[in-house]
Amino acid sequence: MKFLSTYLFVFGVSSHIVVVLLLLWQPILISKITTKFSNKYYELQKQRDYEKLTQGKTRTIREEINTTFVPWKAQSHENFNPTLTYVNEQVYSNLTSAVKSLHDGDTLLIAAGTYRKPIVITKNHITIKGNGHVIFEKNAAHNKGFILNQGNNLTVENIECRHISVRDGNGACIRQEGVDLTLNHVYFHDSQEGVLETANVKGKITINDSRFELLGFNGQAHGIYTNKADLYVYQSLFIAAKDQGHAIKVRGSKLYISESIIASLSSDDSRLIDMSSGGELVVLNSILEQGPKSVNGQMIGYALEGFQHDYNKIELKNNLIYLDRIGENELLATPSGSKNGLSIVRNQNTVIGKEQKTEQNDDISFLSRGDMGLPQYPFFSTAFCQRMSNCSLQLENF
Repeated sequence: MKFLSTYLFVFGVSSHIVVVLLLLWQPILISKITTKFSNKYYELQKQRDYEKLTQGKTRTIREEINTTFVPWKAQSHENFNPTLTYVNEQVYSNLTSAVKSLHDGDTLLIAAGTYRKPIVITKNHITIKGNGHVIFEKNAAHNKGFILNQGNNLTVENIECRHISVRDGNGACIRQEGVDLTLNHVYFHDSQEGVLETANVKGKITINDSRFELLGFNGQAHGIYTNKADLYVYQSLFIAAKDQGHAIKVRGSKLYISESIIASLSSDDSRLIDMSSGGELVVLNSILEQGPKSVNGQMIGYALEGFQHDYNKIELKNNLIYLDRIGENELLATPSGSKNGLSIVRNQNTVIGKEQKTEQNDDISFLSRGDMGLPQYPFFSTAFCQRMSNCSLQLENF
């Protein structure tokens, strides 16, 4: 028994000496061990905070979306047979022949159904409409997008597009190579990219009453990505960008958003808005929410790749802003140093959650939904939403 005690004592002392000598010889091990325990503690704390935010209820991202927002519904065209495809008022037997027949200024009305053969548009002033519920899926013209637009002034209405992916990670529902695009009541989802604009000259993209959901890929594809075009968004939804993608990324000189909802929920998105080259950013009367699992602490990134436009202004007014991310939250990230004449106006916004690096503003802040009497996560203020022209929240939940 005495021998065993002596052995254990010697073994214990020797082990400690070996450990100390090893750490002195390789001090980086101390850092690695400390970091490992620190990260473990941080992850446990994040999980506790997430469970507190969600009241311990586990929902998939799809369940969060379905519980929070009303489903998108296709619109019908009462004056046309939904089983037929038309160019202007002439009937075509299939979509391929109808597309081939297009001339400048034509309207293509597509029969209800699911289509897997992509479309290339080369003419100008074309309008594409779904004649009832039209779905584009699982294909891309020239490995770019289901609709590859090489003409100018394209309008797309009442179309659902899903499951678009290509090898380079930029598979889009619409690849915009021409100038000027208008989207009315479209639903783009579960793809690498909703719209990717790569025009050589400046144009304009206008989005009305539309929904972009679960879009993004590998941090390089986003809900919408403009290269040169100015972007105008009205009464639309950008929900749960994924895989470190931004909901909206704009390199053009102007981004204007009104009466819209941009929300992460529990997705692994990056920023809600990334206006990487500066310019004029205006967000009015909208709901913004950065979710608990967003990988980027910055809700809005502005000119973080440098100022490349002559006029630089940020206006955030009368918005309801939820900072739900577990960890630090920076509502508006701008470059340090020279601001290149940047004007920032923050007025009459309601901010819920703790904001880092708060600048002078006229916002009203609350630490939690409970402090303001609002619905718990993942739900939003229906009273605020009902002030919009087209509220898309599930009002019956409240």
